[in-house]
Amino acid sequence: MSVTRENLNNTFVPPGHPYIKPIIVCGIIMALSSRREVISPGSPLYDYILFRSGTAVKAATWIQNGLFYFLFGAHAMETVMFTRRLSEHGVSVLSLAWFKWVATCFVGGKFVFEHFDRVVGKAA
Repeated sequence: MSVTRENLNNTFVPPGHPYIKPIIVCGIIMALSSRREVISPGSPLYDYILFRSGTAVKAATWIQNGLFYFLFGAHAMETVMFTRRLSEHGVSVLSLAWFKWVATCFVGGKFVFEHFDRVVGKAA
């Protein structure tokens, strides 16, 4: 039995419900993990919580660094894997649709995989 693949013809389908909220949350967490100012003196997090203990500042730094490297590393690998799917479904490399899909995947990770599977008819 042959599997038919939906050809997207270089189109981008923006994610909607239920994928848009988790993609936005991933983007916000990625942005916050990349900004040292979030846990620096003068930030609300530091001024109300972290100032009490040097250990809390060290822990927050470890958590922020861990989130940064995990999220950016994992999403970069997912994006590389996602590019193969794009070519299988008729999205040309370096087309505008390709850039939109890749950028969305880098921010949204696994949620974009689920959205893409729904768009191409792989998942119901």
